[in-house]
Amino acid sequence: MESTALPPAAKLRGSTVFLGFGAFGLLWGLYAAALPEIKDNTGVSDGELGTALACVALAAAPAMFLTGRLLDRYGRPVAIGSLVLFAAVASLPTLATSTSTLVVTLLLFGFGSGCCDVVINSLAATVEAETGGRVLNRAHALFSVGLLVGAVGTSITHALGASVTWPLAVLAACTVVGAWALRTRVPPRLGRAPQPDRPTGRRKIDKVVLGFGLLAALAMLVESGVQQWSAVFLADGVGAADGLSGLAPGVFAGSMALGRLAGHWLSTRWSDRVVLLLSGLVSAFGVLVVAWSQRPLLALAGFAVTGLAISAAAPTVYSVAGRNAPAERRGAVIGSTAAIGYVGLLLGPVVVGQVADFTQLRTAIGSLVVVSLALSAAALLLPTPGAEDRTAQ
Repeated sequence: MESTALPPAAKLRGSTVFLGFGAFGLLWGLYAAALPEIKDNTGVSDGELGTALACVALAAAPAMFLTGRLLDRYGRPVAIGSLVLFAAVASLPTLATSTSTLVVTLLLFGFGSGCCDVVINSLAATVEAETGGRVLNRAHALFSVGLLVGAVGTSITHALGASVTWPLAVLAACTVVGAWALRTRVPPRLGRAPQPDRPTGRRKIDKVVLGFGLLAALAMLVESGVQQWSAVFLADGVGAADGLSGLAPGVFAGSMALGRLAGHWLSTRWSDRVVLLLSGLVSAFGVLVVAWSQRPLLALAGFAVTGLAISAAAPTVYSVAGRNAPAERRGAVIGSTAAIGYVGLLLGPVVVGQVADFTQLRTAIGSLVVVSLALSAAALLLPTPGAEDRTAQ
């Protein structure tokens, strides 16, 4: 498969992609497990916290649209800059002491996260498209491993009586150094050649891209709604101790890592539609277990089942979208799909928080079963171009 222009994946190593996902997951894991600490520091209610958490996705969505197009145009500088930006803002929410400062820091966190998210998914999609192998589910599994390690690190930090700000700051510094050290492994451009005369005026979102974005949105709504409220649910819903409640995001993340590895295995044998169908059905069962639980261990089991099932959905969507995108537009396609998907990430914490204000947190989390079932139904209706052309990896 020789060509006059060296394919981006010939320079871009899978290990570089995996390191990016791992660092991204660690930063997110420390942040997610610190939410009870952030809630205490700011004194916000469940509803206020849910609304504030929406700022993460609210800022991430436009960042994704912008970053995808900049990545197609400028390549490496945008990739490295996005990683550095997210590292620089990751610890800011833990410094918030009021509702207003929490909103500002979460907006910055969301913008940096959105930029970084598009970059690492585009790099992984480039490897898939150029080599024919499957990378995204395994890469997202490493993100989940990072979440798990970050959550455990947060619990240890709290047990020592310290703030999560310090491990976040140290990890951010390591991420910046690592991104700079590995910069030459990122191709100058993700496409096979520069695109000097691409029109920039009209930006239409393809109907297929829109469909994939909506699928990703359903998956992310369940994922963010359960994950970001898991620690609070264990503490307030079933009365778990602080040390145990802090482990909830880690249990969810650990099960997501296993689910994404299983999703990789399934994607080499079954169609993408079947993977998405199973993801929705099994995650609905997990949500019901959480909603019915009266004891911490049963709630943790429900979180584990939900994470195991819902984890494969978004990577599968990104994989199909990336494999079917032209090389010179891959960043924009991934960016558009992810940005639409982040509407779900935006709504997840808000839906749970607002429903909890009117009813109770248990009912709010249980309402996500409807979203899981909608994901399964949508998977049956939506065509998945290229699903038949799969290579065992």
